[in-house]
Amino acid sequence: MENRVLIRLFSSETRVGLLVLFFSRPEERFYVRQLARKLGRDISGIKRELDNLEKAGLVSSEKVGNLRYYSVNKASPLYPEIKAIIAKTAGVENAVRKALARVEGIRFAFIYSTHLRPVEGMGAIELLIVGQVDLGHVNEIITGLERRLSREINYLVFDESEFRKRKSEGDPFLSEVLKGKRTILIGTENGL
Repeated sequence: MENRVLIRLFSSETRVGLLVLFFSRPEERFYVRQLARKLGRDISGIKRELDNLEKAGLVSSEKVGNLRYYSVNKASPLYPEIKAIIAKTAGVENAVRKALARVEGIRFAFIYSTHLRPVEGMGAIELLIVGQVDLGHVNEIITGLERRLSREINYLVFDESEFRKRKSEGDPFLSEVLKGKRTILIGTENGL
């Protein structure tokens, strides 16, 4: 799936790159040269696509000093739908899901948030993995993801029996995690 679906849907690789960046980092704002560097595209193409996205109401801009900063427009009626499309095809969740697919022995894996740690924004990604895994390999995968995503990933690994035991005993931390929001990456909600 990845960006190929979005490129077919949106027809411009530059526009897709901008959408992925803005909708994956909704709390951040960027200026044109910064976007051109991050995406490896020419400034004129970036500016043209920003104008298109702003006219469509998906991004907004604000002039601060000499720079015009662009950010995702969370008030857009399309914001939730496009955010969901980006997450499923090119966002953080998909990147983590694809990376974890290379690790043998995972029964369940999910990104979670509690009332203390919201999922939105650019804070650390909270990840819980259940299964019999090679911890060295998991660490290697996570380190690579952190570099690629420019985000810290806090992860916990439980073998399945320890997870079930803690869950049945009402472990306070695990109870808090399971009450919060989560995005299942491997396994199913019913399996938890």
